[in-house]
Amino acid sequence: MGAKVRVVGSNDPSKRGLTGRVALETANTLLLDSGSGILRVEKSGSAFQELSTGKVLSGTDIAGRLEDRWGGRRR
Repeated sequence: MGAKVRVVGSNDPSKRGLTGRVALETANTLLLDSGSGILRVEKSGSAFQELSTGKVLSGTDIAGRLEDRWGGRRR
């Protein structure tokens, strides 16, 4: 949440090149605040570049609930 990202790959050509700050993450999508609106991008079939580090993340690798990727719920 809060990271500024660019969509560098997508099965949907209209999503490629979109840039925004991650406003919300669901199991299957990232919602990006572009400054002029909220953009919904499917994780599956997409690749995202974190602009502060240049690191590229596969949407497939970050698919699923954030809690599940961290190993379950906190206690």
